[in-house]
Amino acid sequence: MNLIKQANTQIVLWRSAGIPDAFAKLVPAIFLLLIPFTVNGQKQEVDAVHLNSGEVFRGTIKDHFNPEKIQLETLCSNTRIFHVEDISRIEKETIDLFAFSREARVSTQGYFNRTDLGALIGSGNDNNAIFSIQMVNGYKFGKRYYPGVGIGLEFYEQAVVPIFADFTYLLGTRRVNPFLRGSIGYSIPLEDPQEQWGTLTDSKGGVAYAVGVGTSIRTGSSSALVFSLIYRFQSLKSVYTEDWTDEVLYIEEQFKRIAFRVGFIFD
Repeated sequence: MNLIKQANTQIVLWRSAGIPDAFAKLVPAIFLLLIPFTVNGQKQEVDAVHLNSGEVFRGTIKDHFNPEKIQLETLCSNTRIFHVEDISRIEKETIDLFAFSREARVSTQGYFNRTDLGALIGSGNDNNAIFSIQMVNGYKFGKRYYPGVGIGLEFYEQAVVPIFADFTYLLGTRRVNPFLRGSIGYSIPLEDPQEQWGTLTDSKGGVAYAVGVGTSIRTGSSSALVFSLIYRFQSLKSVYTEDWTDEVLYIEEQFKRIAFRVGFIFD
């Protein structure tokens, strides 16, 4: 039940920061959905080849034309061939794939890239579901801490390029892990608001931040599929200048969105 405690703690922090209750109420449901992946293992029977040197290789033994050699397809989808005289014994084992995957040689630090896309769902402009794409590059520490810097392309009433600092924290080190994510930065406008007759417009962009949760599914020792549900806030400031009177009006619009994102991470 540690996940539930972590979810409730995060809700309190988000509410104190002014995050809407509607988003906060989604968190327990998301964590409950993630519990079966992180608690229940997947059992599988494999062949375990024990060598005289003490090493053990697990996978599936394949038919081989040479009776003096054994061919094994390992759990990492590699093919190993062993001489019979180097083998002490071969036996069947039932293993927990999730537990076994923790022993995979996943790097504990180094460069990573995450690219994901999704939709910004909300109200306040002409479209209720708006395309968004982001890419984050950074340097991970351990198997849980992923700080980085990102850039993206998003559409509100006008297209903007968000540039932001991003941080992801994995709650576990298994093959399937829930995570917490947050980012803060500034969005640069690619276009100005639509001009009206006699009025000039100039978009200045604005501050953006995001907080959310998700899950990471390892697809290899250096890659993972990621799903996330994010609350996103975007402020966009514009200057409207009247041609005839030179009267200047400053307007700030605020957009609050729920973003469902899917992507890949390479580390």
